[in-house]
Amino acid sequence: MAAEKLKPLTSQQRAAVDHRGNLLLTACPGSGKTRTLIAKLVHELEEVRGTPRAICCITYTNTAVEEIEHRALEQLCPGDEQHVAVSTIHAFCLNEIIRPFGWLRPGFRANRNVLTRDDPTFEQIARFAAEKVNFFDLKAKDFEAFESISLNSAGELIGMALQNEVVRRAAPFYWERCNDLGYVDFGTIVYEAYQLLRDHPMIGRALGAKYAWLLIDEFQDTSELQIEILSLLFAVGRSKFFIVGDLAQSIYGFAGARPELVQPFAELIGARTDMSLSGNYRSSPTIIANAEALFPRDPAMTAEGKEKDSFIPPELVRDRSTFAAVMERFLPMLAENNIPFGDATILCREWVPLISLSRQLRDAGIPVVGPGARPYKRSRLFANLAEQLCGAVVDPTPNTIRQLERALFLAVRDCTGVSRMELFGPDGRLAIVRLLKQAEVAAASRSAVRFLDEMSAATGEILRELEFLDGIQAGTFYPSAQEMKSDIVRQGVDLHNLAVDDLGLFASPQKALKLSTVHASKGREYKGVALIDVTEGKYPHYYSRTPAAALEDKRLLYVGLTRAQRVLMYISAPDRFGNPPSRFLGVNGVGLV
Repeated sequence: MAAEKLKPLTSQQRAAVDHRGNLLLTACPGSGKTRTLIAKLVHELEEVRGTPRAICCITYTNTAVEEIEHRALEQLCPGDEQHVAVSTIHAFCLNEIIRPFGWLRPGFRANRNVLTRDDPTFEQIARFAAEKVNFFDLKAKDFEAFESISLNSAGELIGMALQNEVVRRAAPFYWERCNDLGYVDFGTIVYEAYQLLRDHPMIGRALGAKYAWLLIDEFQDTSELQIEILSLLFAVGRSKFFIVGDLAQSIYGFAGARPELVQPFAELIGARTDMSLSGNYRSSPTIIANAEALFPRDPAMTAEGKEKDSFIPPELVRDRSTFAAVMERFLPMLAENNIPFGDATILCREWVPLISLSRQLRDAGIPVVGPGARPYKRSRLFANLAEQLCGAVVDPTPNTIRQLERALFLAVRDCTGVSRMELFGPDGRLAIVRLLKQAEVAAASRSAVRFLDEMSAATGEILRELEFLDGIQAGTFYPSAQEMKSDIVRQGVDLHNLAVDDLGLFASPQKALKLSTVHASKGREYKGVALIDVTEGKYPHYYSRTPAAALEDKRLLYVGLTRAQRVLMYISAPDRFGNPPSRFLGVNGVGLV
């Protein structure tokens, strides 16, 4: 059965899957590493099926988890689900270590909520902590540093948080406030899991007995503390490791990634390290040539996919503003090559420049999603649910119900402070059916204003009738909609001409031009990519004063350009500092300058 399911694999992928021992597999961009991971998972299921053991796949993002779960499900036999666990490293630490064994730690508190950047409480906690050290004006970079708080095995701050003076001083108050309000941040999750594994070897033995294999994706972005956790699991001697990574794509140093620890860990576990996936099934030969110029590979990366006969040369635009370059050069290039907006993206190393660009494009009539595209704050209570309801009415997709379930769950949790898991069951489906019927009525006029007014009031009433909210809580959705409308007016958007379709765009962004940071684009691919602000001072960044930091900036550009399938444009607009195009575009880089 396993051999039958491995037929689509290339010879390199098949060799990796067939390897019976520990393996560190190097995978170039677009090489089908997710397919290989899933094939390994299915292959090893043959050995654990009918036993109490399982296969655990750990990947970097929730999006990757969902993709692996969805694609693996197509190949699993009935009952195989009990032998498979797919999660992020944080979910693994939380669900496999802290929740079942946290009671072993003094002062342990159960039922803590995980604090995410989208939770409005996050900024409240960050501001509270900053005020404790007499700082009252947090900037975007400070919130990013709070979000990226990570620790090493000694419990010391690392990465961006360590380099930010405010966060470094305020961190103890941040953790204390999280604990007081019943929250736990991602950095604390990993650190607590490490402490439990270190101090209670029986936990490692339990996990070793449970998991025959640990499949680990994006290993180049693993932190020192995460490697310590994996080392403790290896020491038990019950689990094998299948590790996939690419040092050229390590871009999370600010969050504590330690790519230099990859090889020592491979040596520790006795992993084979000479196997690689070098066939790129995403990009054209011309785009691959740019990538190879930045980071040559052995064996060299080759174009193997449907774009292998496409030879559109990457372009550099340096003689006009970013907005003008996008409007006059990038968008016409997309049209010339029959690439719709939904299959293209504009990438930047930072999100701030994307906000003004997003507003300019929106004002020019270009449908966009990304930072600044929403004319209201995403954190508004009703915002996400309103978008999903609009999307379900205007442009439903196979994921509509799942997205609505998630949006409804978050709205109720944010409103009540309680996680109502029954919203993912029959009671939740009943609520969604009633909300959708009301949304169809509210959207009939196509007016976003009317929709927000009618639907916010109806949402509160429906959830009150179904006993998910009390009367006071139900009354908070309508004021939230009014806050959204006030945001829209402040952004200079004509409120009365805003359509339901505009709100639904964020739930079903398939037709919109994507704006994203390079970090957020990791793991994605687009037919057309424009990289903006590709100048000295950004690549490398003027704060990158060490060779290691400059090298990570080079890797960041590499990750950005390898998202492209057919069309690639670098935009190096003139700036007030007179910065020239990035050195990585020069003769010692991709050779466009």
